[in-house]
Amino acid sequence: MEMFRSNTVWYIICQPPTACGYSTGQLRFRGVSQMPVAEGKSVQQTVELLTRKLEVLGAEKQGTFCVDCETYHTAASTLGSQGQAGKLMYVMHNSEYPLSCFALFENGPCLTADTNFDVLMVKLKGFFQSAKASKIETRGTRYQYCDFLVKVGTVTMGPSARGISVERQGLPG
Repeated sequence: MEMFRSNTVWYIICQPPTACGYSTGQLRFRGVSQMPVAEGKSVQQTVELLTRKLEVLGAEKQGTFCVDCETYHTAASTLGSQGQAGKLMYVMHNSEYPLSCFALFENGPCLTADTNFDVLMVKLKGFFQSAKASKIETRGTRYQYCDFLVKVGTVTMGPSARGISVERQGLPG
């Protein structure tokens, strides 16, 4: 799993698909494309423009989705020597997997756990601390167009919109 940000789009890409709870029998491919904000438009106006284009093409609404991610860093007491860089861990929730929680360690493994993992993180506050103002969230609408699932969402950090996420997935034939 990889997470990175450009100035307009947040990307969350799972490789291999099984690392994030997807078995290869469920999909053919999955990808996220860069979607810049339309010139002279806000993030929300651009999302509405994209969803209208999908609907004009004949895409059918399949519901909504939400993915959130909170960043944790290793606590200062666990670093040992001075000047040692702390490690990051990203804890993610996905509305398509409501009973699961995903944790991605910086340069390390991806952990799939049940939703009680959040309770465990509270108990591990001596080892991992939540980074201030680090929670990002993407919410949007799922569409099916032919044999593709397309998700268009607004990425927010706190109260402000930060970008657009567009995810496409080939459905099994």
